[in-house]
Amino acid sequence: MKRVKVGGMATRCSSSQTEVDANAFRAAMRHFVGSVSVVTTWHDGRPWGMTINSFTSICMDPPTILVCLNSKTVTAADVRDFGRFAVNLLSQDQRHLSELCSRPNGDKYVDEHVLPAERVLGANGIPKVRDASVVFTCRTVEQLIVGSHLVAIAAIESIDAPSRRPPLLYGHGRYMHSIDLEVRA
Repeated sequence: MKRVKVGGMATRCSSSQTEVDANAFRAAMRHFVGSVSVVTTWHDGRPWGMTINSFTSICMDPPTILVCLNSKTVTAADVRDFGRFAVNLLSQDQRHLSELCSRPNGDKYVDEHVLPAERVLGANGIPKVRDASVVFTCRTVEQLIVGSHLVAIAAIESIDAPSRRPPLLYGHGRYMHSIDLEVRA
């Protein structure tokens, strides 16, 4: 067992998992349905994006989130080095962007999908996806390596919720649309 320190508390993580355990875990996690998010950063002076499925809020005061990024990716290196990024919750009509940013190899530059530089505040403005349901601009406050992933705990610097577009969802190995189960009379 490997000890990992999280917020002053030590927890145990198994350093070796059998292939059966990893496959069972992967199959079980396919039942999780969540909003599709793209983390955006700067890479070589251009906007870069990576689709993620591990994003959650930690607390409301102060507003803080957590994202997990494969530590071998360009995005993880950029977040680790720069410490700032955006989490863009995609809308239903942005599946193409999710697919672009989820390719295992190749460029994930998103120049044509982000707001123009003059609409992003600050000299080091983080790229924000145009037409996303919500964009959280984040500053890393703690970074941990857990297994194969960089866990970034980040303070929210700004929130943009430009539209009421329905979210793009993913679960059971496919993209999904949301439906409102509360029918109002």
